[in-house]
Amino acid sequence: MAILESKKVSGYAYTLKSEEFMMNVDVPKNLGGENLAPDPHRYLEAALAGCTVITIEMYAKRKKIPLESVNVKISIIKEGPENQMLREVEFFGPLTEEDKSALLVIADKCPVHNFLVRGSSIETREMVEV
Repeated sequence: MAILESKKVSGYAYTLKSEEFMMNVDVPKNLGGENLAPDPHRYLEAALAGCTVITIEMYAKRKKIPLESVNVKISIIKEGPENQMLREVEFFGPLTEEDKSALLVIADKCPVHNFLVRGSSIETREMVEV
């Protein structure tokens, strides 16, 4: 899946189209934006949170762990030469300590987690119209 189109709304606010989904992005007023939508860092946090909850839910279902729901809070706590994120997980349901430990381990197996901790190279080039 790729961002297929980005359309300026105003200032730094853009609407991004990814296949059939639309997202809006902006920056806070203290950075010159209008705070009309989440900034890109919030989407990064949301990607990790979303991947985490889905990965945990799938694992719990497959292993028949009685998980009713899970709450995940992601925070970027350090950005610079060394980046750091904090993931806090809260489980709901009649879980044993063993169940919770297994689910915490599986949180580190989500694909977005793996992508982030492995790092990525990024190639930037001008788009060529076909």
